Amino acid sequence: MTKKKVDYFFNSVQTNGKTELTISGAIGESSYFYEATSAKDVREALENATGDIHIYLNSGGGDVFQGIEIYNYLKNISNNVTVEVTGTACSAASIIAMGANKLIMNTGTSLMIHEASTIAWGNKNEIKKTLGALETIDTLLVDIYSEKTNIDKSEIENYISNETWFTADEAVELGFADEKKSEVKADENMENILTNDFIENLFKNETFVQKVSSMVNNNVLDNKEDEETINNNGFFL
Repeated sequence: MTKKKVDYFFNSVQTNGKTELTISGAIGESSYFYEATSAKDVREALENATGDIHIYLNSGGGDVFQGIEIYNYLKNISNNVTVEVTGTACSAASIIAMGANKLIMNTGTSLMIHEASTIAWGNKNEIKKTLGALETIDTLLVDIYSEKTNIDKSEIENYISNETWFTADEAVELGFADEKKSEVKADENMENILTNDFIENLFKNETFVQKVSSMVNNNVLDNKEDEETINNNGFFL
């Protein structure tokens, strides 16, 4: 049997006195069939961290108990913890995000919360026990989200029962996240300098000038076939 490949990345680096952790992929314990980030992985990566901790998070979720364990670890650690969502934080990953001192959403990112789920088999009593466990887990999730957002528990229950997705702006507005990362705009004068220097140097390039002159002399731009060639020659949006 071939081991199933699942997108996964977990990495920890020390830089400028702080620890940067990247969690991308499923949350849980790795198995023969897939790789995932576990609570043990996070503990071992951060056990010697002395400064601030910055976690880049992109995950569709996974094991709810692993997510809750990571949440509690981050919440109780003495270091200042920032979680930055770089793609999505769904299900168990959204629980992890609630453990940060500060949760940052990037433009285009999302957060999703829903009820816990499982696969059950057995007689009616065993199924009832499983149902009871799911209801208990959902109560725990409501407590976590409500504590972070100060939203009434009944409203949180409505969100999770309907599997609710939040945009970055909505997550901040409702209190799930603390801020939306703003785009860093280059200084306008610097943009002009770079643009002018680029154009000036471009026209000092003899090869470029010769090609442009050749195109003009041969009416290349009036030739539809050549125009399509130019448009398809490495210019992307």
